[in-house]
Amino acid sequence: MYIKQINNVEGYKGLPDGFNAQFDENTTYIVGENFQGKSTIGSLFNWCLTGNSLLGKEKEQVANDTRKVANVIVDMTFIDNCGIEHRMIRNKGKDMQLTLDDKPVDQGMLAKFYKDADIFLVAHNPYYFQSLEPKEQKELLRKIVPAIDSETAFNLLSDDEKNIVGQPIEYLESYIDNRNEEISELKKEQEKNSGQLQAYKTIALEQEGEMLTFDKEKELMDLQERYKIISVNFVSSSIEEIRKKLERIQARLDEILKNELIDIKELYGREKKKLQELNEEKPKCHYCKQEIKDSEALQRMKNLQQKELDKLQEKANKLKEEATMLTNERQSKQILLEKLNTADMQKLDKEKQELENRIKVLQTEQRNVLLNNQEVQTKKEQVRKAKEKIQKLEQAQEEITNELETANKRKKIANKLKILIIEKQSEIIKQYLDKVSIQFSKVNKSTGEITECSNIQYDGRDYKKLSKSQQARACLEISNVFNNLSGIKAPIFFDDAESTTNFIELVDTQMVISLVIKYNPLEILYDYSDVLDRKKKSIEREIKEKSSLFIQQAA
Repeated sequence: MYIKQINNVEGYKGLPDGFNAQFDENTTYIVGENFQGKSTIGSLFNWCLTGNSLLGKEKEQVANDTRKVANVIVDMTFIDNCGIEHRMIRNKGKDMQLTLDDKPVDQGMLAKFYKDADIFLVAHNPYYFQSLEPKEQKELLRKIVPAIDSETAFNLLSDDEKNIVGQPIEYLESYIDNRNEEISELKKEQEKNSGQLQAYKTIALEQEGEMLTFDKEKELMDLQERYKIISVNFVSSSIEEIRKKLERIQARLDEILKNELIDIKELYGREKKKLQELNEEKPKCHYCKQEIKDSEALQRMKNLQQKELDKLQEKANKLKEEATMLTNERQSKQILLEKLNTADMQKLDKEKQELENRIKVLQTEQRNVLLNNQEVQTKKEQVRKAKEKIQKLEQAQEEITNELETANKRKKIANKLKILIIEKQSEIIKQYLDKVSIQFSKVNKSTGEITECSNIQYDGRDYKKLSKSQQARACLEISNVFNNLSGIKAPIFFDDAESTTNFIELVDTQMVISLVIKYNPLEILYDYSDVLDRKKKSIEREIKEKSSLFIQQAA
């Protein structure tokens, strides 16, 4: 691709309306004093094609700021990479109008010429690359690096590495991500198993305890038999218990007869009186004391009053029944108390109580032996199961360790393969470089691992430490790399070239070179000998002026 000519410019920055210029297919020089519009001319093609500034800004002030401009128009002719000539017009007013070969187009249709705006800018303007952040530079370099297919990449590995990986890796980044996820999951499983192992080992080391024997079985059986004989036809209650029971019965009887029944009787009397009042010739309401003339309402009140009386009668009947039952129980308990209060029965009761206490002691001892033996048996079973579980977990841990080792090896090989691919790609890049080298990998001193990077050097020196002119030469080489690997083949605009010496003029690439020449008006030149002639005249004039100044100062 190359610029053939600028047909017409209107309202664009500081250029005069109607400005036009021809460009050589190989090298064109824009020379002149400072502030003559050299950089402005160099920016025309990029703005006309992409709508961006030379530094990638989409919204750039391009209208001439010294006067009122309605429209900014740039009309250019260029030859594409297929050798086809195109006329491109960008007209910026309230709206943007784009015309390609006399047909309206949109920006997307123009992208076929420059493919990627950022890559095009690096190819077209060497200074654009050095204006980017290191991360952005790295990303753009990654974009243009030629792809290496998985089969070719696989063959970069050793036979052992191939066996570990197994087959060509189609998507390297996804493969590494999957290995990272696999390693993470395996480590979680390993940690989980480790915790379980520790828990089961603790159980396996626990003391199981000893089985105990209950050797008082016969004594217990004899005591139970004797207790059974004494208990035949014997009331189990003790004299003291019967006395307490009698006291509780008497207390309840007193409560019923002296309090509850009396209260109900009084309440029943009041409610009955209310019913009688309702049966009088002129009954009155109990609440408002007004005569009740509505017969239905009166009947309802009578019914409610009768229900209340029935409830009280029912409650009184229940209390009487309870009092009768308590009286009968009191009588039977009194008879029992008199029966137990004999000397023989008291002796027998004492023996029975002693037997009961001894039986309880032996039963407790027997129960403790059984509980102990059950616990010992349970612990033995737990230890047995824990040992079985430990064996399975240790086997699982060994398998996880092997899988983890394999996953780590595969990840390491994949990372190495990524570096090998980059190195293979860098070999392709080197053919477009002279003194510039781009380092795509480095060894981490602390870990010894090979990691990705994007370090640019010129003549063996780090890009950041270069002088401005060295950086410019480095960027010119990088532009050449971007131009060739991307296939854009954009014309390169090399601004301020007077500050950089010994830069290479690229083969098969149109170069538009801007040079400051003191005293010289703005000119478009096509032969470097003409540039040297303008420089010579500039130097001669400067010497003459300085000599005249020295003579004046001496005088």
